[in-house]
Order: sequence, then C-alpha cells, then structure tokens
Amino acid sequence: MQRIIKLAREGKRAFVALNLYKVIEPVNPFLMRLSFLSKQAEWISHHQNLPFSDRGDPGLRHEKRYTLYQYILAAERLDEAIDYLEFGVGHGHSFRWWIKHNRNPESRFVGFDTFTGLPEDWGVYKRGTFSSGGHPPEIDDSRIQWVPGLFQDTLPGFLATYSPTRRKLIHLDADMYSSTLYVLTMLAPHLRQGDLLLFDEFGVPTHEFRAFTDFVSAYRIQYQVLGQVNNYLQVAIKLLADPIPDKR
Repeated sequence: MQRIIKLAREGKRAFVALNLYKVIEPVNPFLMRLSFLSKQAEWISHHQNLPFSDRGDPGLRHEKRYTLYQYILAAERLDEAIDYLEFGVGHGHSFRWWIKHNRNPESRFVGFDTFTGLPEDWGVYKRGTFSSGGHPPEIDDSRIQWVPGLFQDTLPGFLATYSPTRRKLIHLDADMYSSTLYVLTMLAPHLRQGDLLLFDEFGVPTHEFRAFTDFVSAYRIQYQVLGQVNNYLQVAIKLLADPIPDKR
C-alpha cells in the first residue's frame, strides 16, 4: 500500500514538473464528457423500473414533458396548495402549464431568470440564447412573483424572507452545472421530505445530472425517482428525507 501511495505521489510530481497538463488539456472536455456519460449510464441502469416512463416510445419530443407533469400532478396530489419555484423560466411554457393545472388560490409561483438568455456559453448554445428580451412572460395571475437577475444575485435575498409552509415543487431548467448546483445547495435548508425536484435537462451528463449527483453526495440525499421522459432528459425526483435535518 505504501509503495502505491509513493508511486502516486511521484507520478503527480512528475506530471506537474513536466507540464503534462498541456498534453492532456485539448482532450479534457472529451474525457470529462465520457466520464460523466459513464456515470449517468450507471445511474440510469439503477433507475429503470420507475412508476412512470416513456421507455416504450423512444422518440424525443418536447411535448412529452407534459405527460410527466400530468403524472406527478395526479400521483403526488399537486393540485393542492404548493410553492412552485422555477429556475430558468425562458418563455414560460412549463410555468404556464403548472399555473393552468394548479388553480389552488393558496399556491405560490415564483420564477427566477435573467430573461436575457444564457449568461455564458453552454455547449453549442451561445451566451444570450433563450432570451425573452429582458421581460418575463405575460401571464395574468396574482399568485406569480418574478425574480429577474442571476440566481447568485437574487436567490439569497429571496431566501432571507422565505418561510415555506407548503409543499414545494422545484423546477430546475437552468441548464448549466454551476447554476443548478448553486440553486440546489442554497435551497437545501428549505427542502423537506416530500418536496419534488423536476429537471428539464437532466440528460446532459456534465451539467444538471452532474449537479444533482454532487448535491446528493454532499448532502447524503435520500430520494426516489418518480418518472422520466425523452431518454432521461426530463426527470422527476421526490425527496424521502430532509436534506438538512431540523435539530431544534
């Protein structure tokens, strides 16, 4: 064992001294994607027998996400009073769906977005893609609150006065790893057993999937996967315990 540790240390020293990172750097993105694709494939292999899945219909279609929404709406009784927090509203298609299908007057809908598109390049999508011109969607409902700006700038202030008493449905459509992980870690003290996480780009291994698995590892999250569509691009997850137990 000591010999292996010594070899590892010597190998690291040589790697740094010889600047071998310059050789590896050009293929780093490919290696990272391959690594997380392998992790995701393993994760999927352990989450195939789900309460809801479109495995019999392998076609990739945008409207499939609404069948997943409909399932968790009925299965989890989400027509009752809820707090719906969406991160990455865009043009508001999902936001509108949930407002239309949850008419409970005590529900609250909060949308976080810059409304100017992606704040940085994301894969083939360039900064500014998905912009709605800086304006939130026009939806006439008094239960809505818009929170414009970067999550890192707006979420701390929102949470400072947020005292949830209702079940929460968190819709994560921020796309990027950094944004998704930030939201999950900031929300951790406010999440409770039975709350739901709904991912819109979970199928991208190095972003939402990576953020979720890092969150699970850091907080030892207990969860159940309720359903998936579009080859695990959209995934619904239910928390089985509080991420941070209340010790009061």
